[in-house]
Parts: sequence; structure tokens; C-alpha cells
Amino acid sequence: MKETDIIRDYYDQDPLKEWNRLEGFHFEFEITKIQLKKHLNPGTILDIGGGTGRYSLYLASQGFQSTLVDLSSGNVSFAKNKAKELSCEIKCYQADARDLSALPLEKYDNVLLMGPLYHLSRFEDRKQCVEEAKKHLKPGGKLFASFISSTGGINYYLSECPYEMINESEQSLFDAMENDQTWSGPAFTQATFIENDEIIPFFERLGFETITVFGQEGITATRQKDLEAADQKVRDYYIEISLKLCEKQKYFAYSSHIMYIGTVK
Repeated sequence: MKETDIIRDYYDQDPLKEWNRLEGFHFEFEITKIQLKKHLNPGTILDIGGGTGRYSLYLASQGFQSTLVDLSSGNVSFAKNKAKELSCEIKCYQADARDLSALPLEKYDNVLLMGPLYHLSRFEDRKQCVEEAKKHLKPGGKLFASFISSTGGINYYLSECPYEMINESEQSLFDAMENDQTWSGPAFTQATFIENDEIIPFFERLGFETITVFGQEGITATRQKDLEAADQKVRDYYIEISLKLCEKQKYFAYSSHIMYIGTVK
């Protein structure tokens, strides 16, 4: 089965699961919303690989004109229905992030790429995906692109089920970490865990000027489950600390998702 078929089938099976991933209080969602508010240009947003619309719908509620594209037709249908339920106006299309040429898209003030780079194993596919996003940026527009970090797998076990890590079958992930390499393979679905040092050079080679890079969970990923169940005072404290530290590369290991923000040179 092709890589894209594996990914599409995974998300088609249960769009509600993807929607619920950021349900309630979630450090990834809360910290990312704060950073988006800080850096987004006013106006329009193209959300490539936007899944079930968590960010598209949130940003539409904040006054942005949102357009969502996703590989999964199940995710797209879910996003359309959720938009009606929430009385949010967004446009939704199904397409592969590497080729959006068949869609009636324009140029946008902001492009979100917060899904496709989680999965594409080949460097050339990741490059093609970013170049496609770049085509749809207005002059001065900003790109917001997310990766699963190289420590994302370990962070998951430490937070969710630490005693199960001894049963992890993909020992090659740990070999890649030891050798400072990006890893791709079967995880929750076909996934790519980026070597953090590769992120800025990757985008700069593609003609971007870096604004910032940050860990989307801040410093919370290894204890995420417990901290998200804590009271508001505790959560607020960790949000505050995380915002102070999330843009410092030496603390990226404490996050499972890394976001790059840049603009075309």
C-alpha cells in the first residue's frame, strides 16, 4: 500500500478521534494558539493538512477567513459539518498537500502546514509539500509548519504509558536518535520524527527567512497527561514557564511537536 493510502485510510476511519485529540485543555493547542495570535498576519489563512479543522475553525471564530485542505475525505466532511454546527464559515477541500493545482485557491496572508510533515518520509516529498505551500503565500505572508519531534515517541511513553516502552517494536527509532537522524516508519500511522537540527536549514534552503521555532508543548510533553488533568493554577504556571522556554532549542526535547514560523525572503 502506498504511503499516502496508509495515511488517508488512518484518518478516514475515525475523524472524531482526530478532533478529540485536542479536546478540552491541551498544552499543544493552548501554547500554539498563543503563538499564532502573536505571529499571524491579519486576513486570510490556508490550512493545508488541517485535519478535522481544529485550527481552521478556531481561527475563523477569531475573524480570519479560513480555507482548509486535507488528504482525508473523512476529515474534510467532519470539518464541514463541525463548521455548520459552530456557525463558522470556512471553505473545505480534499487534496494531497504536495499538489493543490486542481483547487480554486488564491494567495493567502498565512499558510498553515500542521499535519503533512508529520507523515511524509521522503525528503523530496517534504520539500514538494513546502514548495506547494510557498506558492500560495502573498508577499510578506507567513508559513507555520509543524513536525513531530525526534523525541515525540519517547515523550508519548513517558506521559501516557511508561511501562509499555519495553514492548516498542521500532527500535530503529532509538538508533536514529542516537545518530542524530530523522526517522520514518510505522507509529500511530506512517510517521516521520524530525531531527530538530534539520528544521531551520531545511526551510532556509527553500527560500524562507526564519521568524522563530518553538516546542508546541513547551516543557510539558513528558508529563502531559498528569499536567492536563491538574487544576487551573498548576496549568497556568506551566503555560507561563513553557512560553518563556519554548523557543529555546535546548528545551525542544520536552515537546513532541515543533513549529517553524517563517516568511519568504
